[in-house]
Amino acid sequence: MEDVFNGNQDVYEPRSIARIIQDGFSVNPRHFIGLALRRFGEEFGIYVAFTLVYIALSMALSALPVVGDLSGILAGPPLIAGFAFYMRLQSRNDDREFSNFFGGFRVHFWPSLVSQGISLTLAMAAAVALVVLPFFYDPIQVFVNEAQKIQTMDQEKAAEFLLTLFNPAITQAAVLAAVVAVAVMTLFCMAPLFIVYRGYSAFHAIRASWQLVSKKYLSFFVFNLSLWLVLLLGFLLCCVGLLAALPVYYLALATAFEEITGD
Repeated sequence: MEDVFNGNQDVYEPRSIARIIQDGFSVNPRHFIGLALRRFGEEFGIYVAFTLVYIALSMALSALPVVGDLSGILAGPPLIAGFAFYMRLQSRNDDREFSNFFGGFRVHFWPSLVSQGISLTLAMAAAVALVVLPFFYDPIQVFVNEAQKIQTMDQEKAAEFLLTLFNPAITQAAVLAAVVAVAVMTLFCMAPLFIVYRGYSAFHAIRASWQLVSKKYLSFFVFNLSLWLVLLLGFLLCCVGLLAALPVYYLALATAFEEITGD
């Protein structure tokens, strides 16, 4: 297997999924997040700078008329992969520069990253619909119908009105949907790293992630839930905390991949 970071097939032969499982591995959320925090702290300036670029580009693309959603689908996964590209060079102490964050747009990676992102989105949507709608269809329908009224309100009144719509049933549905989304995302969490670090196709990466994660699913679920709590904390800190929480989130996943696979 070619090491996609140096292009030399004779240098490195990664362990197969079967070998990783046979040798055994552990999932230690505290250790992974701790390493991610250290790596972020070592070069926090460039990580914050890229996070600002990522947020600005995401907002700009979503604001595009007609093609906004499509642009986000095509550009979001490669942008997110930028954290993993840069961290691999950092962990190897290789030469690196800001342009490395955009490695996901290279022809070798972009189609697989986008395909994997679409697959995850569809899987999450299907799972949430199957689990949540049968129990909360009526309150969700009422919520959606009432929420349409905010289009005719000013911003302050719209925010107040929206808060009044969050009754216990909607709150329960939202919590259940979030848990289901994290549960599905957990199975896919290593897929982008298999694409970035091993050059797998989307299908091969999803299968590899599924095989690896399913062996210690509960531990991986706790790890992913912990990362979502990191994002939530960053959001609650007046959103400024996201400038640290977003990089730490993706650096922790990349760190977990390196530690588990030995790549």
